[in-house]
Amino acid sequence: MANKVQNPEHDLMVETKGKLETFFDNYGNKILWTLIGITIAAVAVYLVLSFMNSSNQKKENTAQAALTVALTTEADVAAYVAIVDEYAGTKAANTAAYMAGAEYLQAGDLENAKAYLAKYTNAEGAAGEIINALVYTLRGDIAVEENDLQSAADLFNKAIEASNDEFTYENNARKLALVYGAMGDNDKVQEVYKNLIAKYPDLKMTYTKYLAE
Repeated sequence: MANKVQNPEHDLMVETKGKLETFFDNYGNKILWTLIGITIAAVAVYLVLSFMNSSNQKKENTAQAALTVALTTEADVAAYVAIVDEYAGTKAANTAAYMAGAEYLQAGDLENAKAYLAKYTNAEGAAGEIINALVYTLRGDIAVEENDLQSAADLFNKAIEASNDEFTYENNARKLALVYGAMGDNDKVQEVYKNLIAKYPDLKMTYTKYLAE
């Protein structure tokens, strides 16, 4: 049997509301909006690539312009929904589907969050890979909210595999470890933290305390 992991975040979570509820209540929104802020830079690159490669340039240009306005003016979810509906098939509409899903999740509307994230299709390139990972993250967050921990674990694993960006990888690894902890699988918790440290040695000081001796 694996040694019990010393994990203060997990202990606090179990003592208060159980499983992952406290972690996501306390940190979920901050993490979500930090990720969205970082993603705007990735989206900018993605939009440039879209501009160069689109087969329907006029429609793509118009969709990109609408998305740029929505991103830079902190538009509400309706703006992203409009882009998805009006410019279906464009790369800008694909990114807007991700943003709409994020906005709906932030508002606690899980059904619409799922519906719009389901409209997203995986993109190519480094910037696209980051957004792909973020979509899996949001879907994992929804699974946590629905207490479907196995699905959450599967989705956070997919998020980890989708991008090598350090910030998104670390965030998803932390969430995955918490899910496994809530499931009582301490061996998996150990594996996640060991893999994280092996991939990013600069994080060793942060996560060594979670490893069993």
